[in-house]
Amino acid sequence: MEKCFISRERTCCFTGHRNRDLPFIGDRGTFGMRTLVSSLALQIEEAVKDGYDTFISGMAEGVDLICAELVYQRIAYGEPLRLVCARPFPQQCDHDYKDPRNKYVCSLIADACMTVDVSPSYFRGCYAARNRFMIERSSRLIGAIKRKVGPSGTSQTVSLAEKSGLDIHLVELDKLKYYYLGSRRFMRRRASEEKPDQRSKEYG
Repeated sequence: MEKCFISRERTCCFTGHRNRDLPFIGDRGTFGMRTLVSSLALQIEEAVKDGYDTFISGMAEGVDLICAELVYQRIAYGEPLRLVCARPFPQQCDHDYKDPRNKYVCSLIADACMTVDVSPSYFRGCYAARNRFMIERSSRLIGAIKRKVGPSGTSQTVSLAEKSGLDIHLVELDKLKYYYLGSRRFMRRRASEEKPDQRSKEYG
């Protein structure tokens, strides 16, 4: 792993669930996900106002990529910020992403910003090592968590941040129902759209 010189006092890292555990399975066209993205953008805005100029993203699908995009957009508009892409291993974008758009964005941001590979190749504990890397170099944590999901990489990162004394700012998805407005209708529509595909697989 290459050396990464970061001022911990001005560095913030991100954590959060992947799309499968986010409102509307991470569909950013829904009201709930637009609200979540806005909430994370406000947290980043507050961090910048508080003097944070370096942000570390683990570049996983879901909250990591959303936050990386938000910081990258600010950099593109000329703000003097730095985004560090902390990948568990170099092939993460190809390994983690199924959606072509998200895979492209992951690769684009990783190529344009400072990238640190925690390990030269995948191993079973590489994601946990990536999380420790971020926490050890940050003084603030921004993220979104759904407590009902139970033990997860997000909950482990939050626990590590608490033990390390970081300033923690989380969007608590369980406590705010408006993130899920219309979720039953969304799931019914999604199920009806998937049925033809399932039949074609069964018979063809």
